Amino acid sequence: DNRRRREAVVSTQSTGKKECRFSALSKDKQSSTSFCSKMDFKTQKKNIKALVDQIQSERSAESEARKQRIADNRRRREENEKKCEIVQKITNTKKLKKIKKKHLRTVETR
Repeated sequence: DNRRRREAVVSTQSTGKKECRFSALSKDKQSSTSFCSKMDFKTQKKNIKALVDQIQSERSAESEARKQRIADNRRRREENEKKCEIVQKITNTKKLKKIKKKHLRTVETR
């Protein structure tokens, strides 16, 4: 019996304290909760998770709608810009060889 106690208690020379091994410590009985309280906690957790999922799906739907609206506005703006452009048709292609390079950059083919 003394041998077991000596093994369980380890002395440290630097601090002079005696430390017990984890296996030698007395273990208290854990407090147990009733089955009803466990089920209540489980249903509350389930309800909270459902609410969180619903909020996240609403947010993602709003962000998708916002992205779609932005893309539609951008596309509509580009179409309107193309409509209001002043276009001059070049029928004589020999003129393109005479045009300066700076002016050639603005020329588009459609």
